Amino acid sequence: MTRNNWKWSDANFSSLPSTENIFGITTTPQTNIYLHARVQDPDGSNKVVIASLAGKIVVVEYLRSFDNLIPSTKEIHFTYLPGDAELISLDVISKFNQGNGIVVGITFIKQKQEIHLEDGDNACTQQYLNIYSSCEPGQESQLESIAQGCLTIDLDFVPYQLTHSYIIISKGQKEDVFLLGGSDKKVHLYKEGLQHRFREEDSDEFFPEFQELDSCIYWLDIEYYEADTRRLTAMGHQTGLVRLAIVDAVKTEVLRTLVSEHDSPITSVKIFNPVCNSLPPSFLKSDKIPTSQLNEVPTFNLLVVSALSPATVHRDVLNRQLSDCLVLPGSNSYDIPLCVCVMDVDFDGQNELLVGTYGQELLAYKFIENAEKSELEKSTISEENSEDASKITSSPDDKRNRHKSNECKHSINFDEDLIKSNLSRKTKSQENMFLDSQGSDQGTCLVNMYNNATTPREGAQPHWTPHYSLLWQRSFSCPVMGVDRLDIVGDGLDDLIVVTQKGVHIVQPDLLDVAQVCSERLQQIALLVQDTKQEEGDT
Repeated sequence: MTRNNWKWSDANFSSLPSTENIFGITTTPQTNIYLHARVQDPDGSNKVVIASLAGKIVVVEYLRSFDNLIPSTKEIHFTYLPGDAELISLDVISKFNQGNGIVVGITFIKQKQEIHLEDGDNACTQQYLNIYSSCEPGQESQLESIAQGCLTIDLDFVPYQLTHSYIIISKGQKEDVFLLGGSDKKVHLYKEGLQHRFREEDSDEFFPEFQELDSCIYWLDIEYYEADTRRLTAMGHQTGLVRLAIVDAVKTEVLRTLVSEHDSPITSVKIFNPVCNSLPPSFLKSDKIPTSQLNEVPTFNLLVVSALSPATVHRDVLNRQLSDCLVLPGSNSYDIPLCVCVMDVDFDGQNELLVGTYGQELLAYKFIENAEKSELEKSTISEENSEDASKITSSPDDKRNRHKSNECKHSINFDEDLIKSNLSRKTKSQENMFLDSQGSDQGTCLVNMYNNATTPREGAQPHWTPHYSLLWQRSFSCPVMGVDRLDIVGDGLDDLIVVTQKGVHIVQPDLLDVAQVCSERLQQIALLVQDTKQEEGDT
């Protein structure tokens, strides 16, 4: 089965208990200053923590009841969060390999009591970082218990993104640390001490790439490679500057720094591998399987999203630095792009790029290697779209194996007048709002309309060269504040977690299509196993 345009639809929608704006989830950091992250339990189950600006914190997860999965949304009351506090950022560290369970970090600001100053400024605020962990044995993974154990750290700067990484200590051991960007043009590091209490330490000692920053860092992404001896650190600045540092993690010295400039503040940066790397099982020894690439230097791309300009992808930054740059067409056409996610949405082994915007759109982009491949996908997708359209319009919702979101409705036909007025606010989220820029003239027309398509306009990528193309588009009724991938259902497939200002969408592919792909690939594995047995018999 060859599919290039998978239909992703809502499995569940959870409205949040607050009418305030939603600015974060916890799974991986996403929106500009406010973030989101994930919680992984030791039993393998996953959940998502959502925080609102007004201080509401809820957990979204699936609970098992006999043979049924029931979506659950539950509010968690964290101690030492004042009622007038405004949450800024949120992050979670899972430290089960170190026996310390889950650690939650929350930054917030609150108004101090009025202080009359000579300059007339009496609106003073105080900033804090609260770090939560459980002190009771056996309760290290229970969020209700963790929410009661708090360490409060006063901050003398406005906090931005709170994320975490790890440092290499003696004998190759790793230790998780919190990293917090601030208005003082620094990245602050918080490390756990001997008594399991976090304290700030000099970040320059472990991350020399954070020295002498000339502006505030809005977004940070870190990837280790070569058995954790090398590190890539991408930094998105308030001024539109992007720094990419190549660091020797053992000697803690910067090997090289690459810089690019953009016209607006950076809302997100993401280091990613263009392909999904997975090793074959050890019992398969056929010559038809490519050799392992564990010892080879991986290929890293850098996705940069700024407030006003189209998102860009710098390809193979280790070898080409920042010279090979591609544009994501139309990514800046729906207000400010806020969040990104890298995921193989069509199950072809190549990672696609997902961009969530304040203009209520989720855009999925696919890399097209050459014109020949692009033409092949055009014909394939066109045939499948006509087949899928008749199937969906004539089938009830229960045949799609999905619980319908009470916020969404699906639509197949796209009125051109609606496309032209896409920047206006929508009143309804439309479930299967897919614009296929390869499979229909209408989708290509949408990309052309926003100065990013086949004509040689500014920022355009000609179709006879490698380029990114809009694979599908999904509309929501509110701005998209966060998007991430997580197997929250527990069926072995990563789901899309989409957080809007109204609630949380759990978005999944069609299970019948996934089952067909699994069946085909199991047949391929069976043939490889047969070849392996024949080779062993010949020897």
